[in-house]
Amino acid sequence: MKVPRKIVDVIRGHSLFLVTSHIRPDGDAVGSLLALDHILKKMGKRSVIQIDGQVPPNFKFLPGSENIRSYGDLPFLPEVALILDSPSAPRLGRVKRHLPEIHLLVNIDHHVSNQGFAGINWVNEKSSSVGEMLFHLLNPLGLKLTRPLALCLYVALLTDMGKFQFMVTPAGGVRVLHLAAELVETGLVPYEIYKKVYNIYSPVQIKLLAEVLGTIRFAADKQISYLTLSRDILKRYGGAEDTNDDLIAYPRDIVSTRVAMLFTEKEGSVKVSFRSKEPDLIDVNLIASGFGGGGHPAAAGADIPGDLKTVRQRVLGAVEKKLDQLKDK
Repeated sequence: MKVPRKIVDVIRGHSLFLVTSHIRPDGDAVGSLLALDHILKKMGKRSVIQIDGQVPPNFKFLPGSENIRSYGDLPFLPEVALILDSPSAPRLGRVKRHLPEIHLLVNIDHHVSNQGFAGINWVNEKSSSVGEMLFHLLNPLGLKLTRPLALCLYVALLTDMGKFQFMVTPAGGVRVLHLAAELVETGLVPYEIYKKVYNIYSPVQIKLLAEVLGTIRFAADKQISYLTLSRDILKRYGGAEDTNDDLIAYPRDIVSTRVAMLFTEKEGSVKVSFRSKEPDLIDVNLIASGFGGGGHPAAAGADIPGDLKTVRQRVLGAVEKKLDQLKDK
């Protein structure tokens, strides 16, 4: 993967950095934040990591996770903001408020829906993750791969590839697995990492899962399957919200499913997570973009204003329309 010369020059030519990513950070966001901070500190730079939110508990084992700050005042005025895994500035939440004061914004991302909002945008839609992109920074910056850095990058790969499920082309799969092998060669133990990232369910979370599975419904001759996580359920299982992103795996893995969705009811809006088992035919990024969201062909999301019933009907209609269009071809 070729790294734009501008990115290398910016990192070499500046000393003070803000490193940030999107709200509700996932494994790619957290792993990439920590990896890039590790790189900057190896080069003698001063950096601060800040996000709007908290580090999910299952990523707190990553080296340096204690250095990720929740939104607040910055300890210094950065020269550069390095914005990771965020296709648009609003995805940064309150951290966006710092950006007008910072001289240069650099966006490093792999979402096809990226809006190119920064002064410098390095967007590689074919990359598995931002973690994969950051790995290729090491050579042009003259740095060696260390075990702590490899651990952060491995978690970025593992999570954004859905436990290495989302390798939809042979060439992409070979590339990602070769990179994972190189990271593991630093002394990582994949099974131990897997347990820390995924074996995290509390009894409360399992009860929430049991209740949400009871909401499963089907449409379009069971080509569409979806779950609903209402505010009422969330209220009753208050500490289990971190489990939400894993719930969509259940409707997705049903044999007849082509598109799976999870509707999460919020105050005044509904968060919709989409998954496509045939991203070449059914690009859920395009569907999510029609509702102001985005992501990848195989996995996308949108936060849609409105009540649960209305939003669900609109989204189901859009997905059914797409499936009908495929019938006519």
